[in-house]
Amino acid sequence: MIDLSHPEEVRRLQDSLRILFDQPQGKELMELLEQICGWFNFNEVDTNQVLINTGKRQVLATIKTLLTQQPDVIAQLAEME
Repeated sequence: MIDLSHPEEVRRLQDSLRILFDQPQGKELMELLEQICGWFNFNEVDTNQVLINTGKRQVLATIKTLLTQQPDVIAQLAEME
């Protein structure tokens, strides 16, 4: 299990994610995940669907945070949980 409160583990995970998402195929995958997770679609009215989509968005938000933030910042956020 990856412990996001350790910056060195975060760096290793970030390296793996960048290898995946910095490639053209990875960019296509990110677009697909944005669609599947409703990243840009906030038109839900059904309470259950709102909760489901919020969970999906949290997963994608975690990936996007790992791709954009410094390991020390992520470690600090993980320690706050």
